[in-house]
Amino acid sequence: MKTFKTLLILLLLIFTISCSKQEKKTTSTEIKNKIDNYLNKTMELHNIPGMALAVIEEDKVIYKNYLGQASLENNNPVDKNTLFRIFSATKLITSTGVFQLIQNGKLNLEDEISKYLDNLPIQWQEIKIKNLLSHSSGLPDIIRYESTLSDKELIEKLSEDKMEFVTGNQFRYNQTNYWLLTQIIENISGMTFDEYILENQFDNSTNGVLFSSNSQEIIPNRANRYFYNGKSKEFEKDTNNSGKRGYSGNGLNITLDRFIAWNKLLDNNKLLDRQTKSKMWTPFNFTNQKDNFLYGWGSYTVSESNSYGFSGGNLAGFRKFVNNKTTIILLSNGYEIPAYDIIINDIARIAIPELKVKGLTLEEDVMSFVLNSQFNEAKRSFKNLKEENPNSDFDNLRWNINSLGNSYLYNDQNNEKAFKVFKFNAEANPNWWISLAGLAEIYEIKKDTLNALDNYQKAILLNENNEWNYNEQMKNKIVKMENN
Repeated sequence: MKTFKTLLILLLLIFTISCSKQEKKTTSTEIKNKIDNYLNKTMELHNIPGMALAVIEEDKVIYKNYLGQASLENNNPVDKNTLFRIFSATKLITSTGVFQLIQNGKLNLEDEISKYLDNLPIQWQEIKIKNLLSHSSGLPDIIRYESTLSDKELIEKLSEDKMEFVTGNQFRYNQTNYWLLTQIIENISGMTFDEYILENQFDNSTNGVLFSSNSQEIIPNRANRYFYNGKSKEFEKDTNNSGKRGYSGNGLNITLDRFIAWNKLLDNNKLLDRQTKSKMWTPFNFTNQKDNFLYGWGSYTVSESNSYGFSGGNLAGFRKFVNNKTTIILLSNGYEIPAYDIIINDIARIAIPELKVKGLTLEEDVMSFVLNSQFNEAKRSFKNLKEENPNSDFDNLRWNINSLGNSYLYNDQNNEKAFKVFKFNAEANPNWWISLAGLAEIYEIKKDTLNALDNYQKAILLNENNEWNYNEQMKNKIVKMENN
């Protein structure tokens, strides 16, 4: 009798384990099918040539896929050997490299950059390492000058420019910060920037990873980066070349598998120890008490789940949902309508168990409705999104809607279609100055002066930091309209 009971318990245990495995397999298949369907629809909707995407849960890759074409000219498919240039997502690698120096006692966040760099302009002397990483330096941006200038010529040009704001006051994305970090890394390590990164993060191997900020350089297996020409309705190959100066800010080219391997090293504390990672993922204390950015990493909330990461070129994104033990990696090579953060956010809603069970609204639902001019449905979806994500400003989504309006206006010259998109964006995002400025511009084009003036004035009030000095342009437009 005792033997029979033992046998019965064993059979029950085996049955339970078998059911559990079958349930996990069913769930895994369900997630794969949902992501496949989502990506196929999104690639078609946004006209994305090629893409690679992975979802990692703890140390297991639960989804990996390659879609579309790496080269439209040669009809080469995206596959496991395809290298993608990840543009500004490179800054995650650079930030990790800086914190490796900090971990090894060779650098400190509070160090002034003048400790490592000679002949800096007087007004730059007290800027600290932490200000470069957090884009709080206030430095003028090198992007306004030709990339053909020598380092010396560039410093001379920049030294004549005024600081954009008081150091530490606010966040303003800036390429000068990471150019200076390159020089600091090189001065401390005695290596070139790319040598330092490859040795300390990629085991000195160039298999599936390399640095090049030149889109025209012929590199085997690299996906071509494409821009969509709204006038000709065709993709054109990118010709951008930032040279070696751009390596730390936009120069990493990597395969999906190699990025997955890098993430595993990060998760297993092989690149940085737990304490140093925690420091890297600490919010910077901006003086204005408004902006939110970490040390080289952005912070993003999706339905109350926080994540760290960054994106690049509107093409690539890397995001770690640390509390959910999930990482999402997106690589792509072009688009007609940008979608990178939208895709990552939606994949999180589909794949992360804690979010999946809620049956959440997808950001792509809003874009789909807007693209199909179903604005009432778009309003309902956006309302649901805001209720489900009370701490999100949906920055990428609202920018994408704004880009769509501009495309209708300037490429298609369809004022009425553009007006409906700008109007929807302003109603959905009434506290965002960009949406009101866009609506004001279309009212101005339609010669509706009263509504144009009203929205320009509201946009100026909302643009407290005078981003891109755009308030001056809007004020000039107001004066011009009032004098007519």
